[in-house]
Amino acid sequence: MTVKIVTDSGASSYESNIDGVLHVNVPLTVMVDDKAWIDDADIDMDAFVAALKATKSKTSSSCPNIGNWAEAFDGADEIYVLTITSGLSGSYNSAVQAAEMYMGEHPDVKIHVFDSLSAGPQIRLLAYRIADLVNKGMSFDQVVELINDRIKKTDLLFVLEELDNLANNGRVNKQVAQIAHLLNIYVYGTTSEAGEFDMLGKMRGGKKMHKKLAGVMTDDLGYHGGKVFIDHVNCPDSAEKMANAIKEVYPDADITISTCGALCTYYAENGGLMIGFEK
Repeated sequence: MTVKIVTDSGASSYESNIDGVLHVNVPLTVMVDDKAWIDDADIDMDAFVAALKATKSKTSSSCPNIGNWAEAFDGADEIYVLTITSGLSGSYNSAVQAAEMYMGEHPDVKIHVFDSLSAGPQIRLLAYRIADLVNKGMSFDQVVELINDRIKKTDLLFVLEELDNLANNGRVNKQVAQIAHLLNIYVYGTTSEAGEFDMLGKMRGGKKMHKKLAGVMTDDLGYHGGKVFIDHVNCPDSAEKMANAIKEVYPDADITISTCGALCTYYAENGGLMIGFEK
């Protein structure tokens, strides 16, 4: 029997397996100045970030179609699908339609599509949890039940240094974005129960910022020392400082630092952090 984990590129995950379980990335596409950037392992991230930073025009993203998803399902008997939150993208709905179509043509195949209600490192935490349960010999139905529960016990904290893309798309005032940059002000937030990005507040950058953010994780979001994935956009030093701030509170915390893929970079922008964690 072949088991496969399928994620869209909202997970920033491009490896061919996760802890020995087959994995396929289904890319979303980001449009910048009429150029389509496909979010897969071959993308030139430096060029993408430069294009995103240079544009003054509205940008957009598009989700995989049903055919893209169906192709990713091929060859497996049990398939676990994780998508970026349906509050931001049509990827979840597309995956659900593809799964229904595919199971109609392959009645012996089992597919479950999870709406992560999040993005980036939180999705990867869920993917690794799926792999762990599969490797422990859990049944398909057991894995589905446990991951649905696990979604409620993971969370995301994002920290934005630049707001240019949000300003270009009319989500924040351009003057506000410029002032925030000039005054070294960072915006931070999480995802709501509906899977939408929820801005929690703002703070000045500086030596105490990461310690304050660790406090947001523990005091406001209920972090109690679980596994942490930190993704960054061109700011490895900030990611390291964030990891150290978390370890000051929970010295034994298991923390992994990675980089954002194109779609998450589209949201987090240059200098941004996305921190996924198990509570």
